[in-house]
Amino acid sequence: MKSITLKELANLCGGKVLGDDNIFAENIAPLNLAKENELSFLSGAKNYAAHLEEVKTTKAVAIIAPEDAPDLPIPSIRLKNPYLGLVAALNYFNPPAEYNYNIHENAFVSPNAIVDKTAVIGPMAVVDDGAVIKAGARIDAQAYIGRNAFVGENSHLNPGVRLLHNCKIGANCIIHANAVIGSDGFGFTPEKGVHVKVPQVGNVVIEDNVEIGACVTIDRATMETTKIGEGTKLDNMIHIAHNVEIGKKCIIVAQVGLSGSTILEDYVTLAGQVGTTGHLRIGKGTTVAARGVVTGNVEPNSFVSGFPLKPHSEERRIMVAQRQLPDLIKKVREL
Repeated sequence: MKSITLKELANLCGGKVLGDDNIFAENIAPLNLAKENELSFLSGAKNYAAHLEEVKTTKAVAIIAPEDAPDLPIPSIRLKNPYLGLVAALNYFNPPAEYNYNIHENAFVSPNAIVDKTAVIGPMAVVDDGAVIKAGARIDAQAYIGRNAFVGENSHLNPGVRLLHNCKIGANCIIHANAVIGSDGFGFTPEKGVHVKVPQVGNVVIEDNVEIGACVTIDRATMETTKIGEGTKLDNMIHIAHNVEIGKKCIIVAQVGLSGSTILEDYVTLAGQVGTTGHLRIGKGTTVAARGVVTGNVEPNSFVSGFPLKPHSEERRIMVAQRQLPDLIKKVREL
């Protein structure tokens, strides 16, 4: 079992130890579950009051805490952003799995594929003709890498991921189970009562440091590229239609649906179940609150919500007014 001193962990995360920095820890756990050889975590000073009893009674040897947290009854590692300490501890105590194979005997790798000798290809995975798998990449069980697809350095495709033909994933990406990248865009044209399929011959490009949740579907472009920008993070069960372009370091929460040719500039946040009508642009730094429906362009640095979409402060006033309607109707009837 791995162990680390508070001093060593503080050095890893840039924190400062208050108390004995030579104490060893062997794991990290919630305040109410931590054992005598484990660390625990306090996310913010505001949470101190809510967790005061747990702080007093925890068996943890030390707590990772924010700089402005009150005095604690046990040693602590203090950081401006305590989550960086949590990340360091979780990574230290949970290192990546090691494998005794590079290409599993039950995997299929085309002789025309290029797989780096340090990549790992799991059981029942398929790597098709012309695919390229770069150094340190990991392709888990039953994943499929299509013809001429590309997986960058140190990227990890979890079980059941489908990366279809001609699509590209950059370096240091994480694609969670059963995501589909490069399915056909939803393109049809009506003719004499029949929906004629428009071939979808473009691709999907996912830039470096992107994380994509389980069961996400990203359609290939009709003729060009559907793009996910560097550092963007996608939650589970999101649909991204053909020709969508998502900028750098965006956050997209579960069950969002982006219609075709939607453009998100950098640092956009879409909360749960947001939808767009397509062929529109959401400006840099904008946040759309949960269940907002975007039907037109949105200016940069906006905070909007509702349907029809409006400034979030206005939407909140409308919601308050709606709650007052029954009493107002009653008063009008009494006049």
